[in-house]
Amino acid sequence: MTSDWKTIQSDLIFQNPWIELYQDKVEIGTGKMMHYTWYKSSDVAVIVPFLDKDTLVMIRQYRYPLHKVLLEFPAGHIENYEDAEKTARRELLEETGYLAKEIEELYAYHPSVSISKQLVHIFRAKNLFKGEPKHDTMEDIRTIEMVSVKKLQEMVSERKIDSAGTLIAYLICCTGIL
Repeated sequence: MTSDWKTIQSDLIFQNPWIELYQDKVEIGTGKMMHYTWYKSSDVAVIVPFLDKDTLVMIRQYRYPLHKVLLEFPAGHIENYEDAEKTARRELLEETGYLAKEIEELYAYHPSVSISKQLVHIFRAKNLFKGEPKHDTMEDIRTIEMVSVKKLQEMVSERKIDSAGTLIAYLICCTGIL
């Protein structure tokens, strides 16, 4: 289905290495004119690393906008048009120090459909072996933790997981949905 919205003007109003913010003037199907603000950001890979069938490798990372440390799956932005799987492998090593013999993309979704076309790719990683973590200088990873699938399920039930990417990846990879 095609849109009957027309972009009359698009202005880049802010830019840094991670995000571009646009203010568009659009004409919607009814003929009404309006301003629409949206952002462009690189796609993301989220990795659910299974140390074994019952144990996950997760990180505790400080998140500045929330001013708190969150338990999350490793994840990162796709850089320089690299393949999503390459990003998943790179981020797994950078953030946890693990490499995966098997990695499979299970799902991809748009996290903010009303303001962006960004895509999040969810990967399941298995047959892990230890490498050397290479933390990005812009990240504040406090710990790498082994968490049982059962413990993560309890944390989700107790509303102790705040990251949407981690919640969605848990549902996709750990509940038997896929």
